[in-house]
Amino acid sequence: MRLKKNQITLILFGSFYLSTIAYAQQTILEEISVVAKQEKFAGSTLQDYLKVNDHIVKKEKLQMNSATLGNALSGELGVHSNPFGGGASTPVIRGQEGVRVKILQNASDAIDMSTLSPDHAVVVDTLLAQRVELVRGSSTLLYSTASPAGVVNIVDQRIPTQIPEKGYKGEINTRVDTASKERSATVGLTFGLTDHIALRLEGLQRHSDNYQVRGIHLGDTLKYVPDTHNRSKVGTVGLSFIDDKGYLGISYNYRKDKYGLPGHNHKFDTCTGHIIDPNHSTLKPTHYYLDPYPHLMNDSDLLDIVHFHCGTDYDLDPKHSHDHPYGHEHDHSHTGPWVDLESKRVDVRGEINQPFLGIEKARLTLAFADYYHDEKDAGKSGDTLYPNRGNPQANFGKANAKFKNKGFNSRLEFEHTPIGKLTGTFGIQYQQQKSSATTPPEFSRDGIKSLNPLIENTNKQIGVFAVEQYRTDNWFFEIGARFENQRTPIYYDHQLLERFRNKYKKQRNTIEETNFSTRSENAFSYTGTAEWYFSDNDRLSATLSHNERFPTPMELYYHGKHLATNSFEYGNRDLTKEKSNNIEIGIARENSFIDYRINAYYNHFKNYIHNENLFRSGNLFMRRYNQAKARFYGFEGELTVNFTPEHKMTIFGDYITGKLKNLGTIYGDNIYQPYTCIDEYDGWEDTCYKVIGIEQIHKPDRNAARVPPSRLGIRFNNQFGEHWSTLVEYTHVFSQKKTSVAIHGRRPPKDDDDDPTPPLEAVYVKEDVTMRYDLLNLGITYANKVGNVNYKVILNANNLLNEKIYIHNSYLPYVPQMGRNFVLGLNLTF
Repeated sequence: MRLKKNQITLILFGSFYLSTIAYAQQTILEEISVVAKQEKFAGSTLQDYLKVNDHIVKKEKLQMNSATLGNALSGELGVHSNPFGGGASTPVIRGQEGVRVKILQNASDAIDMSTLSPDHAVVVDTLLAQRVELVRGSSTLLYSTASPAGVVNIVDQRIPTQIPEKGYKGEINTRVDTASKERSATVGLTFGLTDHIALRLEGLQRHSDNYQVRGIHLGDTLKYVPDTHNRSKVGTVGLSFIDDKGYLGISYNYRKDKYGLPGHNHKFDTCTGHIIDPNHSTLKPTHYYLDPYPHLMNDSDLLDIVHFHCGTDYDLDPKHSHDHPYGHEHDHSHTGPWVDLESKRVDVRGEINQPFLGIEKARLTLAFADYYHDEKDAGKSGDTLYPNRGNPQANFGKANAKFKNKGFNSRLEFEHTPIGKLTGTFGIQYQQQKSSATTPPEFSRDGIKSLNPLIENTNKQIGVFAVEQYRTDNWFFEIGARFENQRTPIYYDHQLLERFRNKYKKQRNTIEETNFSTRSENAFSYTGTAEWYFSDNDRLSATLSHNERFPTPMELYYHGKHLATNSFEYGNRDLTKEKSNNIEIGIARENSFIDYRINAYYNHFKNYIHNENLFRSGNLFMRRYNQAKARFYGFEGELTVNFTPEHKMTIFGDYITGKLKNLGTIYGDNIYQPYTCIDEYDGWEDTCYKVIGIEQIHKPDRNAARVPPSRLGIRFNNQFGEHWSTLVEYTHVFSQKKTSVAIHGRRPPKDDDDDPTPPLEAVYVKEDVTMRYDLLNLGITYANKVGNVNYKVILNANNLLNEKIYIHNSYLPYVPQMGRNFVLGLNLTF
């Protein structure tokens, strides 16, 4: 009922806002006609206005970059990548990733499971994109409350918005490379079936083998990284009705991916994590509900000493290093686990000009997606203690884990007619995603067939947003606000719960209940931007924002194995809404002999959600989501010298620091002090004990984990005549020595049962330092035309120095990235 009330409130708000704008327009302005087919930047109501901190990556650059999103954008200012082999990579922007970096597809949510883990591919193709937009500032609130780092919008042509002038248009792009033996091809064709109906066909096929490196020590020294192969197939069909008033279109997209998961240790396959004891002891109340639903645990349920049960000698393996990058003797003669991914998506999108008085444009966006991937067993056991137990080969190709996400996203937005120089967009958005992560039934106990890592949940969000922009000759102002309500209902089997409740009532007197009600909360974000043109070519920008975001179901409820990242991960149902206050200052000069763009930012999080290391044994981690105060600050900039319009030199770089504060205290047992007392029965002196405190280990402030290192580079762009162009780019990536040191408590075992209990001691889990490297890339392009066909031949040399590249912000920092690679591409447009 609450959701319906919110919907009514939002509709009334939109109607009031709309009527106010319409009345003002009727009394002040005459109607202004805007061309419907003009491209619109996702972060602007002024069509093509870019703020100092906004950025567009054009199609020509994307076509020769990596096919995975994070790697494709990793050369942009402030953007790094969290790569996972050859099949997946996610962008890290200003030190933030996952749900804090909203990824859009044509201004609608990309519905997948990439925010759960970096080994889950983003199901949006940059090779088919027309451009990628990096949106920052107030305009991010059009799409999300949680993106102080920015929004990434991938724009393609799957739904046509124009009838081709010649009745058709198309492009064909192919490329091959030497490091991974990649063979990829994309085709995009648009046909004008009538004067008002356009058909769009798109396809992608990509095949790459394990990529080559200078060397990796896995028993033998290999020249390639095992399990970094990839296969992708994508097909899209779109149909639109277009006229002078706007358009309405629909598209269907199907994709299938298969890619390897590098760095897997089979010794972890048999492991279980021991983090809670549902039964507790006779001194504590029983949380009976943890047997069937362990994700409902809270801080009081955690064991004093968390640990693993594996049945292998994994803890005797050496730590990750250049000599032992995987931390174990990896069997590269045997394939590792892999991901099979399938996604089906339907998009409906429409736009109409001047539907009624006061509204310049109205847009409707609907997206339905059915996402699925499973992680396949490699059919090999790492059980060194009992190598003959079971038949691991029989499991080859079977799914060890299944991830599902069915999502629906809808947006209705309006651009009101300009009121003087004031333009704006407002609207309403509703989205729903039903997700789960399941494992095969491994055991049956008390009617529980399997304990799944992520319980099936339905995450529902409804929001209302408004962004207004005002521009004069010397000033640009932008303000925005967004309100959202999130509900996450979960189905619980109350008959099963009652059975466990009765079971423990027979054994103990005290049963403690918990809250099974649906989690519901609100978030409100607001921001403002001002830009001052203090000369014809120079402008100064300032942005202030307050952002709030909800904890995700992964952060709240995940419970169990996550072996792609060599960890067991646990949610925290007590997480609260994350809040941040942010400031950004930018300055830019354009269209002069020396152009520059510099941005500095500061993000202050009140309760930053992070995946904290609770325990490490060998190379296996136990992590739990927690909250702390956090500060992220840094800068990014570039300076371009335009020697001539055809010859340019650019110096660029970025820097970021992240700190976590107020991390809390680890508590142990009571501390007792002996004193002499008189026994009340026999009157003799005796030794008594009184509590004088409790064991405590204070967690000091520390660096945030996996913060990207600093970079500094230089780039030369040259155009020689009408046909030839070249690129030379050198980047120095500094060593990252500002590493995170997590602390957990451990009580050493007794040497003898008669000895006193050893005191609680601190154990430090240190993040490894990653070394600096130098990246040299070269490129040459020849462009010409034959008849009505424009073509480009592109030859790029990436990592020409064949450096060993280790990515600090990756969950697999010990897996080297691709070595020297020559890429040859041919692009045709007609």
